[in-house]
Amino acid sequence: MQTSTLPVIFLLGPTASGKTDWAISWQKKFGRIEIVSVDSVMVYKGCDIGSAKPSPETLKAHPHHLVNETSLDQIFSVADFCQIATTLIEEIHQRKNIPLLVGGSMMYFNLLKHGLSSLPSADPIFRAKLEERIDKEGIVSLHNELQTLNPEAANAIKPQDTQRIIRALEVEHLSRINPKILDEASSAPLSCNYQLLEYGIFPLDRAKLHERIESRQHQLINEGLLEEVEGLNKAYQLSPEHPAMKAVNYRQAQQVLNGELQESELFERSLYATRQLAKRQCTWLRGWQGLKTYNLDELNQASEELEKQLNLTSTL
Repeated sequence: MQTSTLPVIFLLGPTASGKTDWAISWQKKFGRIEIVSVDSVMVYKGCDIGSAKPSPETLKAHPHHLVNETSLDQIFSVADFCQIATTLIEEIHQRKNIPLLVGGSMMYFNLLKHGLSSLPSADPIFRAKLEERIDKEGIVSLHNELQTLNPEAANAIKPQDTQRIIRALEVEHLSRINPKILDEASSAPLSCNYQLLEYGIFPLDRAKLHERIESRQHQLINEGLLEEVEGLNKAYQLSPEHPAMKAVNYRQAQQVLNGELQESELFERSLYATRQLAKRQCTWLRGWQGLKTYNLDELNQASEELEKQLNLTSTL
């Protein structure tokens, strides 16, 4: 059997649109589905409240690959995600099951679909050396070094963007140690190797999505968002440049803890940031080629269509 006949399901949607509920419903209905999380924050252990991670009880009943995959003392890069997700898809098919990739990290979905190139995995030792240099020399010094090594990359990055400067220098470093590493890091597009069944939850009435976001925002703060971030800071001495701490909710909580925001402002600031995130996610969905979109309350219609598609691709 050719792998191109094997199905891979995508389920995309903005934050608070009900993706987890849809994924669990499909797993119950179709049985052979394994869920793979496509979320750049849920991948970290301890980032529970701010990422709206499914509860431990839910994860026990319905395991999600790539949730709680790594700890915050590591950086989980997009290259790491693509490589691990591709391996997971192969393993799920070997178990005669169907991978369902669900989440809101649209760039991750896009790179999986179209292929990843030229992004080797993170090198924690080299990163640590760069961070030491930042403390001593300042980030502008590293940006100047990048300008010498790769002017095109340096010109595309602001001199104060610590995360991207470190990543660019890391890629330069790794490619010089092993010139073949960029080719080895590349991943073939899923669209070439599998039959993608692409679904999107697209709210036709944005006001309903905003109601869901606001309700969940109250819940996240009442459940202890600030306390979670405070505990993570103590446990890991997190840099504000850590990708997880730059995410919605975590960034605003850090600003409160750093005295940049009043605690009374946390709800409104995080609510606004979440709505902006949802707006960007909907923009991705609007331009996504080959996506079957359904309104927030159209789970049954989407399930019927997925059942038809799976019957046509029942080759496992």
